[in-house]
Amino acid sequence: MVVEVASMLDLATIQRRFLTFLTEFRFNGELVYKNRVNEMVANKSRSLVVDFDHLIEHDRDLARSIQLRPDYSMPALKKALLEALERQDPEYAGEVREKALKNQQIKGEVSGFAEAASLIPLNVRFRFPQGSSVRLRELGAEHVDTLVQVEAVALRVSVSKPYLVIPVYRCVKCGFMEPGVVGLTEVFAPARCPNILEGDKCNGPMILDASSSYSINHQRILLQERQEELESGVLPRGVQAMLTDDLVDKVKPGSRIRVTGIFRAYKPAKTQSERGLETFLEINFFELAEKDYDVLELSQKDLEEIRRMASDPWLKEKMIESLAPGIYGLRDIKEAILLALVGAPPVYLPDNTRVRGDSHILIIGDPGTGKSQLLQTVSKLVPRGIYTSGKGSSGVGLTAAVVKDTRGEFMLEAGAMVLADGGVCLIDEIDKMDESDRSAIHEALEQQTVTITKAGIHATLNARCGVIAAGNPTFGKYLRDRSVADNINLPPTILSRFDLIFIVEDKPDDERDKELADFVLKVRGQGQISVPYSPDTMRKYISYARMNCSPELSEAAAESLNSFYIEMRRKSESPDSPIVITTRQLEGLVRLTKANARLRLSQVAVAEDAESAIRLYKIFLQGIGVQTSTGEKTDLSTVYVGKTSEELGVMARIDMVLSKMLEEAGSEGVLEADFKQRCKEEGFGERDVEKFLEMRKRGGMLFEPKPGRIRRT
Repeated sequence: MVVEVASMLDLATIQRRFLTFLTEFRFNGELVYKNRVNEMVANKSRSLVVDFDHLIEHDRDLARSIQLRPDYSMPALKKALLEALERQDPEYAGEVREKALKNQQIKGEVSGFAEAASLIPLNVRFRFPQGSSVRLRELGAEHVDTLVQVEAVALRVSVSKPYLVIPVYRCVKCGFMEPGVVGLTEVFAPARCPNILEGDKCNGPMILDASSSYSINHQRILLQERQEELESGVLPRGVQAMLTDDLVDKVKPGSRIRVTGIFRAYKPAKTQSERGLETFLEINFFELAEKDYDVLELSQKDLEEIRRMASDPWLKEKMIESLAPGIYGLRDIKEAILLALVGAPPVYLPDNTRVRGDSHILIIGDPGTGKSQLLQTVSKLVPRGIYTSGKGSSGVGLTAAVVKDTRGEFMLEAGAMVLADGGVCLIDEIDKMDESDRSAIHEALEQQTVTITKAGIHATLNARCGVIAAGNPTFGKYLRDRSVADNINLPPTILSRFDLIFIVEDKPDDERDKELADFVLKVRGQGQISVPYSPDTMRKYISYARMNCSPELSEAAAESLNSFYIEMRRKSESPDSPIVITTRQLEGLVRLTKANARLRLSQVAVAEDAESAIRLYKIFLQGIGVQTSTGEKTDLSTVYVGKTSEELGVMARIDMVLSKMLEEAGSEGVLEADFKQRCKEEGFGERDVEKFLEMRKRGGMLFEPKPGRIRRT
């Protein structure tokens, strides 16, 4: 940033030059910092934010001195700010002076200008210009005790607690007060009372007097490198950081922040014999670097290429062909994933309700059908793509959790879906996720938030991301005579939140098997594969589309969706008819329609976009079909409740038989063998009765008061 070599300035010069900067600097003819000082007075604020590029423009030597020696410069900056306050509002400046004098009284003996000025309860905070950040993994010895800027993700956030600035200790024996000595991370208390009583030292034990000490709030956070900065296979680097005073309680786990702070190095008391130092970042200023989607830096050549791609009538087909080219087939699934990557803009209703624009896709497939490889490839096409495994995300899991740090304090840590906020979360082996995640993921999928209430911590975190998930069938292979809910170890309440569910079956087929074998031998054996667009081009196009296009439905597109919805609902009019569409699926169709328009960089979704979304939905309906005694049936009830409408009717009639028998039997309950016999006489299948009993017992609605007998709970 500051490249000119300049001699370091003394405190008096720093104070004088900074005061001149505050009172005289103009930007576009406006006295910027005179106005900001007025805002401080109006808001009774303790902090002034200074744009560092303004300081460089006004006085490069002063900027360099502050950046390289922030600890030395800060007392002079506080003194200059207090003088500027006195010129603007002597009354408020007088209040600040009173607090400073009180701090000096607590401190006792104050040696020199620097120590006295450091006790002024004001903060000068510096906002560095964008593009001047140091990568988190590049922080090293040359940055110690200097001002640096980093961009990172707040992975963990602790609760705020008091932080001793001037500790005061009181003698238990005589009540004498003595200030302690403050180090960088530790406080050193007087060993014994130094007070003289009748010619002798008191030597009583000293304890901290918190009410007489001067404290400010502080909060510890763990910063981690952003996902898009990591190279493949590299572990993310992290650094501890500390927020103080009016900066606390403004960062949530998963937030992306741009931080200016002093990089500190210290020697922990437990490792005094070792040569290595521990580091942390003392934050001076931060701002949220949140975007709905991370934008890549695009050159003029990139923009011309994007416009050329958007004008190509075969754009979608070429992008599908370029998506995971190492996986044979799965054309419809790749199209759905492409639309999920592009997404649709969220909708905000008049009551501030947010309706998600991200589509959720679930792939259930037999082993060896390329699900994991597909997800890993897709994760590299989005700037904020987080790939995780349902089983591998232990500890924090997919959502968020309260964890203990090395000091035994509780901290809130963000999981995969919170870290993917504004991007796409790719979850492999979703059927094997932890039970705690199963309860939290309901909210994360639909409301796109994660609420945590544990260990005295209550927080709501954003998880505004699309989810593309894959799982294996419960029985090893997908069974067509079982429902979707039976085939995957996920509750129907989670399954129903996915906009599209695709079934990938490994069925023997001579013609397809020959094509697949030729493809694998060509790609894996010879490495021969060509695609219309490179992954880097795809990544730039998707990023540009998400940031610059917010399409709306045209009348023609709305009419197409409306007609399709009414037509499908008519098929469910009779009581025994299967359910094939609900309003949740209609919302999903709207998202897919807008995603089709966004893919073309269009601001209006037309009828063709709606027809493309409807085609994918029909493929989804075909996939969830269940083979029954009367043929294959498509019924959304298999997703919503794990049973077809026909099976639900059978279960209800079996329940009526049980109710009648229980009324006759009384409190003793019914013999299970008699119940099965009665059901057989009524014409119910043995498998249906067994499934009914298993479901009711597992749900806690039936129990056995005696062996062989059943009754309701």
